[in-house]
Amino acid sequence: MAEEKGSDILGRADRYFAKISGWLSERIAAFVAFLFLLFGAGAVYGAVVVPQFSNYGVYLLIAPLALALVAYYNRGAATILFAGLVLLFVV
Repeated sequence: MAEEKGSDILGRADRYFAKISGWLSERIAAFVAFLFLLFGAGAVYGAVVVPQFSNYGVYLLIAPLALALVAYYNRGAATILFAGLVLLFVV
């Protein structure tokens, strides 16, 4: 009986693992595409915006990193920044 109960727990864990891995595999492509989209947006930002304001070039390059740090430590700021990014891409 103990072996049957142990195998039932392992079977349940396997089912949960299969569900989670299926969910992740469906979304990994979208996540990677999103990362490359952000990388491309950063490249455009660095190539277009920074040279126009060469006096502030260092600050313009550091600004996204500072915003990332703020968003990492503050969920409210992260939500506002995310909404701003969505609006920026939509408009």
